[in-house]
Amino acid sequence: MPQESYDLKRRAKEQLSGYWPQAIIVCFLTWLLTMAIKGEGPIHLARDIYLNGNVANIPPVNPFSSVDHFIKFILIGQGDWGDLLSFLLMGPLTLGVSGFFLKLIRNEGPGIEDLGEGFKAFLKSFILNLLITVFTTLWSLLLVIPGIIAAYRYSMAYYIMMDNSQLSALEALKQSKYMMVGHKFELFVLQLSFLGWFLLGVLTLGLALLWANPYYEAAKANFYQDLKATLIPV
Repeated sequence: MPQESYDLKRRAKEQLSGYWPQAIIVCFLTWLLTMAIKGEGPIHLARDIYLNGNVANIPPVNPFSSVDHFIKFILIGQGDWGDLLSFLLMGPLTLGVSGFFLKLIRNEGPGIEDLGEGFKAFLKSFILNLLITVFTTLWSLLLVIPGIIAAYRYSMAYYIMMDNSQLSALEALKQSKYMMVGHKFELFVLQLSFLGWFLLGVLTLGLALLWANPYYEAAKANFYQDLKATLIPV
């Protein structure tokens, strides 16, 4: 099972040594190509990372709004261009971020170019983001808590897809659901340990996030790696 949050964070710091510039650029570009396109600033970023746990895969407060904007464009040609573009890019960019940080913690020489790896599986990653958004929305229609639990349930899907390129989006979701049984609270505790950093990000208008977000992403990748090691390989 994953180690305590302190150990995950300690390892993340060690693994980021020598790679801070690349990690910061990867996270900043992801924000620029998703949140900034929508006109949402650092305060929104800090809130959404903390609530949903990923710099790119961020369902909005009303998750169905993303799908709604997409449908308006496809069917009736209406909607906001920023929301549509953000929604289209979110899946591939999240997959690329996941791949970068997996390489980082595995000492495989990550580079900024790894951010583009997600676009090699554009359709799969787009469908994965769409399914996560829709499923989280459907659970949220019951109550807020089921929606939050669903977000944790699917939180490992991008890592799984990066490790298993032959899997479909739905299969990656099923694997994530299986992996997170009994471990959702552990991920919540890890996120909680970063609360101070995300609040500092708000107070500094995003400056602290340049450091805190790569730190969090590396710790979360370690969480996945430890969890994977305890299960039958996916």
